[in-house]
Amino acid sequence: MTADDAGWARLGRQGLSPHAVSPSQHDARTQVTHALAQLSSDNRVLLGRAYFHGWTTGQIAADLGIAEATVKVQLHYALRTLQRTLRDMGVAP
Repeated sequence: MTADDAGWARLGRQGLSPHAVSPSQHDARTQVTHALAQLSSDNRVLLGRAYFHGWTTGQIAADLGIAEATVKVQLHYALRTLQRTLRDMGVAP
C-alpha cells in the first residue's frame, strides 16, 4: 500500500461517527471510497495527489518525472474512470 493509498483509506475512515455526518453523507463517502478502491493504483495516486493532497499538476509532474500535459491527460482519464465506476454502482447519473 502506498502512502497515497493509506491516505485514501484514512479518508474513508474519518468522520464515520453518526454525530459527524448524516447517514446520506456516510453512504456517499462509503460509496466513493469503494469506487476509489476499484481504480488502479496509478489512478489513485494521481487523484490523491491532486484532490486529497492539493498538489498542482506541475508538482505531480515533477514528482513523477513526466510532462505536466501527461498528468492532465491522466487525471482526466482517472476522473472519467471514477465517474463510470460510480455510475455502474448506481451512485452517479
